[in-house]
Amino acid sequence: MLKLSLRLKTVFDMVPTGSVIADVGSDHGKLIISLFEQGIISHGYAIENKKGPFERLTKAIEESGFKEFITPMFSDGIKELPSDVGTIILAGMGGNLVISILKDGQEKLKNVDTIIVDAHSCIPKIRKDICDMGYAIADEKIIKEEGIFYEIIKFVKAEKAFYGDNDFEFGPILRNEKSATFKEKYQSRIKEIDNLISTSKIPTSRLSILIKEKDRIKGVL
Repeated sequence: MLKLSLRLKTVFDMVPTGSVIADVGSDHGKLIISLFEQGIISHGYAIENKKGPFERLTKAIEESGFKEFITPMFSDGIKELPSDVGTIILAGMGGNLVISILKDGQEKLKNVDTIIVDAHSCIPKIRKDICDMGYAIADEKIIKEEGIFYEIIKFVKAEKAFYGDNDFEFGPILRNEKSATFKEKYQSRIKEIDNLISTSKIPTSRLSILIKEKDRIKGVL
């Protein structure tokens, strides 16, 4: 098996066995190749929209020996998503881009039962917007890699899921589990807020926002 980063290994572990996947922004193809190599997926589509990365991706798939089972696609988001895809992976991109890709191709989600997201930003918005599209949060992991915290979220299609503001901000599963990494992330954030308040001249409106954020964090720790 190819060596995966902790972040990609966490995504790997969330993929349903036997699924047909689309790895959007597949980059080097390590994740999708590993998923097929280990028998997790039956087929996969590796999607890239930039020429250089797409050429590297195509070469990696050819060299893996799995080109009959992993199809590289030069495409923008999921607008040309094949109908047999049941799982979409969006990893290693900004949160606003994730939401944009899904909303722009929302009509392609009718056969998609699982969406796995590893985004660098806008995590609360991702939770809310994907749940509003008809999905529920099935699994969440928080990890720290090279000094950066990542939240990887697995959504599954659901009739209706009811969540509150704290669920979207902190994650319904993460705030219930309260792992050591979860506590470290938010204890670190409290220190950042305290430092900002004590060392900076902050406008009253901004100060109020920071104090409220600190109170919300304390409420879930």
